[in-house]
Amino acid sequence: MSLYLNKRFLVTFVTGVLAIISCFASAQVSINGFATLGYTTSNADDLVFRSAINRWPEEGANFKTESALGLQLNYQLSDDVDIVVQSLLENKNYDEFSDYFEMAFIRYQLNRNWSVRAGRINYNAYLLSEYLHVGYSYLWAAPPMEFYTPSSNLSYIDGAEIQYRKSLSSGVLQAALAGGISKADVLNNGANYFFEYDYVFNASLSFEADLWTLKGTFSQFHGKRSFFGSLNEFQQNLTQVPSNWWPEAESMAEELDFLAKHVNYAAIGYSYNDSQLVFMAEMAMLDVEWSVLGNLAYGYASLGYVVGDFTPYLTLATINTTDKRTIIAEPDYAEVSDPNAIAELARMYFGYQYLLDISRIEQSSVALGLRWDFTANWALKAQFTAFELRGPGYGMWGSDQQVSIDDTRDVNVFNLNLNVIF
Repeated sequence: MSLYLNKRFLVTFVTGVLAIISCFASAQVSINGFATLGYTTSNADDLVFRSAINRWPEEGANFKTESALGLQLNYQLSDDVDIVVQSLLENKNYDEFSDYFEMAFIRYQLNRNWSVRAGRINYNAYLLSEYLHVGYSYLWAAPPMEFYTPSSNLSYIDGAEIQYRKSLSSGVLQAALAGGISKADVLNNGANYFFEYDYVFNASLSFEADLWTLKGTFSQFHGKRSFFGSLNEFQQNLTQVPSNWWPEAESMAEELDFLAKHVNYAAIGYSYNDSQLVFMAEMAMLDVEWSVLGNLAYGYASLGYVVGDFTPYLTLATINTTDKRTIIAEPDYAEVSDPNAIAELARMYFGYQYLLDISRIEQSSVALGLRWDFTANWALKAQFTAFELRGPGYGMWGSDQQVSIDDTRDVNVFNLNLNVIF
């Protein structure tokens, strides 16, 4: 199914939902909203902090990195059927009407334990899957970059999910299996790149008790195509290089093709909240067949303690590329007689090696923050995060400069957020 058909499907679905709604004048409807006004600044001029890859990186002190406005409409058509539509405005790319919808699905309760939903559903892959965009709902001013930036790159699935939910004496067991298609935007310095998947499968299992929740997830993505500007041009140029000039060129071009490449994701998370002690920890592994992105292991642990209206908190996080650094073989310049061709081959070689190096991720962070619930439905949060990046790459950070980290690099980021739900 093409991306065009994907968009047309969602537009048709939303239009159909509105038509159904008009037929149920007695349906119960509720509209809720949430907003974040966020201020972000750092001490780095050449590296740009971002807590989500599908948002535009903003240089310097700004109010765009974390600010967002969302509305959610819930229609209870009957005891068994409801419709959910959530729209989100944030600093990301909007090309199509469907880009304004994070969720748009119809759900049917088959019986007491089983339900199914279809349409645009959230990617149910981590503890905050249901409300990552609702800043008021979690402790931090900015979620741990090391975990949520790679994990939340895919935000939705256009498809269906079946869910099993059973109440036990000690808590609630929930299992879900979803499948469909999706697209993940990767925004950087005015360029809109993307990964497109012709199928996504996601399975999750969770158990929620009175004070704690445990959740595990496994996902598989199947690549359809990708667009990364000059990288796609570089891939095409590799196919034109004579094999005696650069024997590895053909295999490198094949490795850069995203078609039929698999991405596997596995995560486990635990949260505890007794209204005074607040603890969350998650870890994940990302296995990527595409040559530019290495396999990743990452996670965090966060602890907060409620004192009246204030909750100070501490978060430790880390992310690492698990593969060894890839050193590509140089072209056989002795086989080339044209000086211009030699120069072009050298440019291609050094450019690709640089890309592989800066794509590596080796970083950790310590965050100190304070949340103030100064009135009902409002919270003010301040957070200082000290990052340590280990070279040569800078991974998830945005940059429009030729940045290379020789050893280590320290970057400090400050976030101040005002959150509200209504």
